[in-house]
Order: sequence, then structure tokens, then C-alpha cells
Amino acid sequence: MGERRWKVGELAGATGLTVRTLHHFDEIGLLCPSERSPAGHRLYTAGDVRRLYQVLALRQLGIPLAQIGGSLTGTSGDLTSAVHGQLAQVERHVARQQQLKRQLTVLSRVLREAREPSIDQLTETMEAMVQARYFTPDQLAGLKARHHDVGGDAFGRWRERWTDIAAQVRAHVLAGADPADPEVQATARRWTDLMEDMTGGDRAILSGMYAKMDGRGPEAATRDVVSAEVWDYIKRAFAVGFNARP
Repeated sequence: MGERRWKVGELAGATGLTVRTLHHFDEIGLLCPSERSPAGHRLYTAGDVRRLYQVLALRQLGIPLAQIGGSLTGTSGDLTSAVHGQLAQVERHVARQQQLKRQLTVLSRVLREAREPSIDQLTETMEAMVQARYFTPDQLAGLKARHHDVGGDAFGRWRERWTDIAAQVRAHVLAGADPADPEVQATARRWTDLMEDMTGGDRAILSGMYAKMDGRGPEAATRDVVSAEVWDYIKRAFAVGFNARP
């Protein structure tokens, strides 16, 4: 019996993706079906399914689509690396949840003793609740170390640069500029350079920052530096900017 083939709708249903997403992966050369039916319909092989897993695993780790294609060769070693990367991400998530559990355990003990939790205990727990969703303890320590390395006024400088870049992005939006326009891509590169400066080039921290912006909303996550409109537009610029590194 020959190897199974999946039509695009079948593969979408099996993986929880949309047909539109698979079409997009094909259009950008990230996951091109190995075969076509006599009628010209996409047919995916087992090898294509393995590559799709690698793509999704790497994307979940925060690697932009523009870089995923170049990192895949279709070998079993790549699949092993992707699985190990996902496992590491799950372990980081578990560590965040354990930190939150410790905070909640302290609060629970205080409440059982009919005592009022201190403001510090409440604020520390609320911070853990928010941060546990996006950063590991090591990543938070890395952020603090980065701020220390570059000086106490670094955050103010970064905020000023980010505000300026966000204003430029909004100007592109108001002008109706295509996200693929060279001027827009130049602004996207300025954004990317700033992110690398802020995170010290740590892509895991950057992934957490972006996840926080998606989860809490950009206004809350950036203290009103980035609006939802700007965030949506810059992500579109990243999606079409294959030389950008969001």
C-alpha cells in the first residue's frame, strides 16, 4: 500500500490549522506540498507533515517565519531539535507555574490563619500571576541584569526610542502604506534593533515580551507606548519582511 497523502483540508483538520494558513505557508515557500493531484490540488506526504511539525514547533518558540525556512533541512536531527526546544519551553512554563504556586501557598497559609495579607504579599503575587504567563524566573533575572548592565536610565531611553518608532508606524498606517513598502520595512528594522538592544539579543525574552503584548494587549503591556493599531500593523510588516528579525 502506498504512502498516505493528505489534501489541504484534511491536513488542516488534523492539525487544527486553517486552510488559509497552509496556503500561506505554501505561498512563502515554508511548506510546499510535495505532490499535486491530477486536478492540481495540493497533496501532502508524511515528509511534509514532519516538516509542518518542525515549523509549528519553531514558531511556538518565538522564531519568526522569515527565519524558520532557512533553519530547516528536513532531517531527523531538525525534528529532534524542535522536540527538545518544545520540551525546554514546557519546562520553563512549569517553572513559572511553580513560582506562582509558591506565592499562592503563602497567601493561603496567611488566610487560614485569619490574617490579612500584606500589600507586599498581594503585589508580589499579582506580579507572579502576570509574569508567570510570559517569562521564566531566569528570563526575568536576565532582564534585570540587562537593565543593570546598560545603566539606570536605560529604560527611559528605550521608552523614548520606542515611542518615536511607534509614532512612525502610526504615520505609515495613516498614510495607507503597504507593510512591504521599503520605508515601512526600514521602520520595522528600527523596531527590531531596539528589541535586540532591550533584550540583549535574548530571543526567548523577546518572545515573552511579544506574548505579553498579545495576551494583555499592547497598551497595557507597554504602558501605552504601543497601540493595538500599531501592534497589528508592525506584525504585518514583520510577516512580509523576510529580512526583518522580529
